[in-house]
Amino acid sequence: MKKSKLILAVLAGCMMLMLQCNAVLAAPASDAKYSVDATEIEYDMASGNGTAAGRTTIQYDDGTAVAEGGATFNSKERTGHLFGGVIANKEDNQLRSQELVLYTPDFVSAVGDAVLTKGDKSLQAPRVDFHNDRKFAETLGGSARLSSADGSWLTAGKIVYDISTGRVNATGGVNMANSGKKMTGSGDRAVYDSHETGYIELIGNAKITQDGNTVTGNKLRVTNLSGSDSRMQANGNVCIVYYPQPAADKNAPGNEKVLARGNGEDVVQNESSHTEDKKA
Repeated sequence: MKKSKLILAVLAGCMMLMLQCNAVLAAPASDAKYSVDATEIEYDMASGNGTAAGRTTIQYDDGTAVAEGGATFNSKERTGHLFGGVIANKEDNQLRSQELVLYTPDFVSAVGDAVLTKGDKSLQAPRVDFHNDRKFAETLGGSARLSSADGSWLTAGKIVYDISTGRVNATGGVNMANSGKKMTGSGDRAVYDSHETGYIELIGNAKITQDGNTVTGNKLRVTNLSGSDSRMQANGNVCIVYYPQPAADKNAPGNEKVLARGNGEDVVQNESSHTEDKKA
């Protein structure tokens, strides 16, 4: 009889401990450093490992990640792997993806249709690694795209985005469009200052087209992208093709002019005769 009472007391104590544990994990407090809320949680107190089923919310420092398909986590190491339509918010940054891996409170990987949004800029790729402490994002998996709310965009095989400085390094088949300037461009790689009056530099097989006029060269740099007095610098095998305005038909033979082609010499193509006159 005494033995039975002892067993019942131990079981009751275990049940109370489990209930307390679930309360900590399933009801995030505003001052909690790490907490988990889910439909169902299995948790190993010794190791800190847990599995959450159904809609799951993990809070870590001042960040929150919500997943529709559950998660695995470790409360001692404050790590996690969330699945299914994940939305994570920390400060003014938002990540959307199919999966989210929490390595530390300041380093996460968004995997599968990943989109990082901050202000008027959105970075999209198959995977985005984001370091919140350094305000630094890097894409993996190809097909990266950085877009702005005004319709401007830049695509490349890989984009490295320093959010704190607004500087972007893009490599691998770069293409871009600036809606305000009605400008498109391409190159092997690019350096882009995304600040309001920033610049873009296209490097390697560079080409920029605006209003039907085209400039090509080894390196093209456009400054003051959002201003009315933007300027272009061109270096290396430069060729400029432009159409004088007004023109009856931009594509009609004889309307185009070619400037600055080859070895730094200026070359002008006559509009009517198509003869080339070199200028000193």
